Amino acid sequence: FLLSREQALGLIECQLIGVIEHWESVCDEAGLSAVDRAYLWGRQFLNPFAFDDLSGDAAHLKTMADEARA
Repeated sequence: FLLSREQALGLIECQLIGVIEHWESVCDEAGLSAVDRAYLWGRQFLNPFAFDDLSGDAAHLKTMADEARA
């Protein structure tokens, strides 16, 4: 995609922030039940395995996702 690592990490961080900040309102708009929200959160969105082995300059992404799922 012709992105530097720094640019790619920045895009991923922006996507994480968007998902975290807008999760509730998007679920409300979609009419998702509490059960559906709980099922999707941490499985389809912010799945822990997507952040395995992140370290160094990418470690903060794992931390962001872990804190959001907590």
